[in-house]
Amino acid sequence: MHPESSPEISSSSPLGPLLGRVGELVEQGRFAEAIAPMTEAAALLPGNGGIQMELGGLYLEVGRPVDALEHLCRAIEINPGLARAHWRMGIALQTLGEFDAAIEALEEAVRIRPQLADAHFRLAALYREHGRRNDALQSYRLAAEQAVEPAGKKFLEAQALLLEGRDTDAENLLRAALELDPGLPTAHGLLGQILSAFGRFDEAAKHFEAQLVKQPRAALAYYNLVRCRSMTDADQGLLKRIDTALDDRSVNDAGRAILLLARGKALDDLGRYEDAMKSLDEAAALRSRVFGLKIGDFENQIERIIALFSAEMIARCTSDNRDRMPVFILGMPRSGTTLVEQILSSHPKVAGAGELTFWRQRLQTALQGGADGFAPSLTTQAAAEYLEILRTFSGTAVHVTDKDPFNFLAACLIHLAFPHATIVHCRRSPIDTAISIHQTHFSRSAGMPTGGEELVRYFRAYRRLMAHWRQVLPRGRLFELDYERLVSFPQSEIRRLIDHIGLEWDPACLTPHVNTGMVRTPSGFQVRQFINTGSIDRWRNYEPWLGPLKALLEETPASTGSPAA
Repeated sequence: MHPESSPEISSSSPLGPLLGRVGELVEQGRFAEAIAPMTEAAALLPGNGGIQMELGGLYLEVGRPVDALEHLCRAIEINPGLARAHWRMGIALQTLGEFDAAIEALEEAVRIRPQLADAHFRLAALYREHGRRNDALQSYRLAAEQAVEPAGKKFLEAQALLLEGRDTDAENLLRAALELDPGLPTAHGLLGQILSAFGRFDEAAKHFEAQLVKQPRAALAYYNLVRCRSMTDADQGLLKRIDTALDDRSVNDAGRAILLLARGKALDDLGRYEDAMKSLDEAAALRSRVFGLKIGDFENQIERIIALFSAEMIARCTSDNRDRMPVFILGMPRSGTTLVEQILSSHPKVAGAGELTFWRQRLQTALQGGADGFAPSLTTQAAAEYLEILRTFSGTAVHVTDKDPFNFLAACLIHLAFPHATIVHCRRSPIDTAISIHQTHFSRSAGMPTGGEELVRYFRAYRRLMAHWRQVLPRGRLFELDYERLVSFPQSEIRRLIDHIGLEWDPACLTPHVNTGMVRTPSGFQVRQFINTGSIDRWRNYEPWLGPLKALLEETPASTGSPAA
């Protein structure tokens, strides 16, 4: 037991043997067996918050977060100053998908006791999921400051470096951490993600496997591992390990959703499409429930955006900024945005910044202020701040790409700030886009459904907004790039894109698969292959089991070589 929770016990008290037994069982990792003697101790001393807290901790260890919350709430009622009770409550709430409440609990934990490195780390991860980059960066640094183990400290420092875009420095730091502690699973997992993003898939797979040795139920490790290569019959053992993890009741619903996506991808590779679709459907339903996604909220947001950004507002608020450094690549997720960034960043005068959430955050500020609170100075200030971020990526490049697909929500705001910058709108067959989304893990901050009728409604709302942008923005403001034409006729389409940006032609743009830049999206393996048409009409593999997604077939053009707008 932790000193924060240890009650004073007289030599004659029956608590002594009970807590001694709990300590022995915990030392042996027998948490389930420790619950009974700890429950007896709580009954003997019901007013002790520390014992309630430790009982809640045991329930957390055996994967029973609801029971854990009951005792942690009681502990905080008795003693609101128990930092570790708030910390454990944050873990329980996070496990249950109550992310906002988890943040509040963890913030209270570190307010009471700033030395809780794990609470800072969990806060950082939750902040990042919510798109709160600066808060996440600060929490990673605070976690590193408070970490006791040298290897763990380096791991946490590497997280901060990654958030700053210092990928190579983060890789070196993780290797140093593994020299100190070769079995550190979190370091193996993060290093695997970096190596995978650099296209070094074989090496990445070894680190994901090393993580799974220590954490055999690590859902994200399985998800990342199956994306390092195409699965074959030789990988049946890996599929069985995923199934074993899914059978473990201690895995929470968020973890199960990720495991089901990993299973779906493996089954897709093996040609078992019906089984794959069952896994993907279950993952989408779990994800929607855990994250509390409501498609009606997204549709309402689209209406608010349309109402705010009118033709009159554009005429009144467009800045005179002539900077053309940014190149915005937007559209539905899985519509080819990663491929386009790899093509452009292959040019010696273009650097890739990956997916920046900057404009999504500024859009929320604009929507909160409404038409009355919107002034041109807002976009002038935002443009200056954004350019400062881009300069950290630019080096000697003339242009820097931002490929956050969700910038389709903020296309007009981007135009107001940078009326002369290129905006590339990536389009892809609706049904192929939906199938690809259905197979992908998105963070909570993306706020999008990944299957069923909700995904159909999301896609239709996106198309409604894009139609509005075409109507109110200057004619030709969006450079429309169709995925099917891009992969079918790469030379002509890529030349058209390069010419639109105003760059001289460079043949390196035709071989984006050799681009050594980082790819932080699930498309990493695909974009390291030659440009090919293999992903066109992938929906046909799933035709008998499309369910509600079948509605998107009506909006999918018959000729995939020339998709509709």
